Formats: sequence, structure tokens, C-alpha cells
Amino acid sequence: MRRRDKWLIAVVVVIVVLVAIRATMPTVIRNYVNEQLQAMEQYDGHVDDIDLSLLRGAYAIDNIRIVKTGAKRPVPFFSADRIDLSVEWRSLLRGSLVAEAVFQSPNINFVQGKTKEESQTGEGENWSARFGEMFPFRFNTVTVHNGTLTFLAPGIRTADAMKATNVEGQVTNITNVADKGKETFADFHTTARVLDGGSAEISGSVDPLDSKPTFDVNLQVKNVKLPQVNPWLREYIKADAEAGDFELYLELAAADGKFKGYAKPVLQNVNIYSSDEPEKNPLKRIWEGLVDFAANVLENDEKEQVAARIPFTGTIENPKSSIMETIVSVLHNAFVSAFARSLEGSISVRNVRENLKDIGEPADEKGKEKGKDKEKGKDDDKDKKKNDDDASSEGPSFGPKSN
Repeated sequence: MRRRDKWLIAVVVVIVVLVAIRATMPTVIRNYVNEQLQAMEQYDGHVDDIDLSLLRGAYAIDNIRIVKTGAKRPVPFFSADRIDLSVEWRSLLRGSLVAEAVFQSPNINFVQGKTKEESQTGEGENWSARFGEMFPFRFNTVTVHNGTLTFLAPGIRTADAMKATNVEGQVTNITNVADKGKETFADFHTTARVLDGGSAEISGSVDPLDSKPTFDVNLQVKNVKLPQVNPWLREYIKADAEAGDFELYLELAAADGKFKGYAKPVLQNVNIYSSDEPEKNPLKRIWEGLVDFAANVLENDEKEQVAARIPFTGTIENPKSSIMETIVSVLHNAFVSAFARSLEGSISVRNVRENLKDIGEPADEKGKEKGKDKEKGKDDDKDKKKNDDDASSEGPSFGPKSN
């Protein structure tokens, strides 16, 4: 056999082998991904198909579904039509071999059950690690298109769940490839439609490499119609809303195991009590009347608006909210002026770090300090009174004393 023929045969064999590998790789990858999903302790998962693209250094997962083992709710914890995992070429050109992921129509269903076993909140699994096992490189960018987020609670039907749809979002620079010199270098921004008519926007930054949660988050929710949440109002405050608009503004930052933030809920044109169909239950009728009375009392005459600035600070393990500041805020806003409906921009990671000593201080320690100040004040008053008594015993003095 001539040497030329040998080379031709060798080339043909190599091509056949490569074609065979290319043909079997999707099945091998699919089996591997399914094994990883089925290895989870509290959840179980499955994917239908894998599409491979060697030229892009990518593969796509079709129809993934993850459910909690023994869940009673008829909804999966996570599902998506398609997840595209690939090498991030723009970072590769900078000398960093990282990956990017694109989620098409993902759905996440959070369920708060009466017991831990009935709940489906994602606890019990390291999802970042599970996600990383599906691709050999670290993910630097994650993008979501047309997502859906649902929240269910005890006593609430699946049809009445809190839902965010048309979720569009992206997290960038997760691995800090583009070093920005920021404490929180991974930026994120997400928009969504909530409760069919409202809108939500969340943005901020995070340090995913920090051992303690370090992040800066801004949230805005607008144009929510209160009647749309009547199933939740009936279940948790035993009242109905005939009319009313709701908005929420929130800023939250965390660093070194502590957090600081505020929430501004805003209610407008609220009408909770209904006289068209009298409530048969007398207790519920009384409650609806009290709720309606409270809304009318705290209503801004000009703006027909009720709002409050609810501050909260503390440690990650022990969050707290200042009741007194909340009450003062409500009264001030209701009777003096309505809040400007915009984020203040006053909360940041740097702001948290600069005030660490004032955040998360135990209540008993604050009580001790207040007690000390109070006792000190009493002692000062006693000394002052004694000095005044001594001076009065000498009689009045209108001029310099003669010797």
C-alpha cells in the first residue's frame, strides 16, 4: 500500500471517530447532567435533551425541571425551556477563561408551607455549586429572558399566588474579570411585571467571593392595584380592598455580617371597607371598619396618600426593625407631607461599614447605656440642686463683697 493511501485512510478514520464522538457527546452530556440533578438530597431533576455547539464552545439544555422530593404542591421548584452554557469569548480575548449562561423562560416557584417539609424555598442545596457542575469553567455572566417568579403561602390557592412575569435581568462580572476596584464588583439589574399591572425594578451590586454577604440592593415596585391581592388580605388581615394603589421603595446594604436599610410603602386612594355587601360575620365587619378608619385617619388630605419610612438594621442572623421610628414616620408623613416617591440613595455598603458599631447592638446593651445616662442625669440634677440651695442660704448678692 502506498504511503499516500495510508494517510488518506488515517484521515478518514479520524473523521469517522470525530463524527462518532460528536454524535454521542450530547447523550453523554445529558446523562451526566441528569446524574448530577438526581444526586441532590432534597430535590430531583431531569433534562430532556442536549444540543452541542463545538465551534462556540457551548451546549444547551432543553426542558429542565427540578422538583422537591415529596412536595405536595403541583408546581416544580425550577423549570426552564432552555439554558445555554458557553465560553465567554469577550473575556477570553482579555486572557480569562470564564463562561456565560443564558436562561430562556425560566420559572421559579417558592412555596412557604405550614411545615419545613411542605415548604419549597430552595434551602438544603448549594445551587451555585450544582450549577457550576454543569460546565467546566466559572460563570462570569448570567442572563435571564422572559422569566417567571411565583410565591405561594399557606391558605393561598395556586391561582392566587404572588407572581412576577416577563422577568428580564443580567448579572455581570461575577468573577471580577473586569476589575473595577469596587467593594461589590458584580452588578445586576432586573425588571419585571408584577400582579398583571404593576412593575418592579431591582438593581445593585454584590461581592460573590466574600465569605460574608456583601451587597447593595435597590428595589422599586409601582402601580400595584390592591384588589389584586385580596386573597392575601382576606387570609392574613381578614379584610378586602375595593380600591387602592400600592408602591414600595427599598434600599438595603450588607457588609461584615451586618445590614442596614429602609422600606417605603406608599398607599394611595385606599378603600378597604365595603358597604355594598354587608359582611355577615360581625367580627370581620368590625375589623374591616377599623382598617378603613385607620386608612382614613392617616390619609394625606392633598395627596390622598399614606406612606411610611420603615428603617431596619442589624446582623444577618438577627434582623430587627425600629417600631418607634416607624410610628413617627407614619404620623409625620400622614399629617405633614407625603414622601417624595423616589429612592434616597442613602444606603450603601460603605455606609454600612462606616456605622458597624451602631448596627446590631444588643437591646440589653442599649438599655444599660440608657440606664447609665439616666442615672448620670439624676446625679447631675442632685448636684445642681445642692449648689442652688447653698447659694440661696447665703442670701442674694447684688455687687462685689466688701472685705
